[in-house]
Amino acid sequence: MSEAKKFLILQDLILAKTSIEKVLLHINSREKPIFSWIKRELNETIRKLSKDEKFAPKVKLVNEAIESLRKSLEELRSLLEKEITEIYKSLK
Repeated sequence: MSEAKKFLILQDLILAKTSIEKVLLHINSREKPIFSWIKRELNETIRKLSKDEKFAPKVKLVNEAIESLRKSLEELRSLLEKEITEIYKSLK
């Protein structure tokens, strides 16, 4: 894979991670999170990540079970961090 392609993938992963962190901040800072906002915020991120088999099983936004959503988003953020680190190291 070319360095340019890796850089573009890295950029997409960083944007996805930022979106997930924004939603986690919203969930953790509110007593009752606004699920419609969460769904709207994550819609594009989920669409992009679901194409990659590494992240597809972790990406589910089906119901308003906030605790399970928080857990899956934290797992997904962790996976993204690992992938970002690996790609970044391969660019050096």
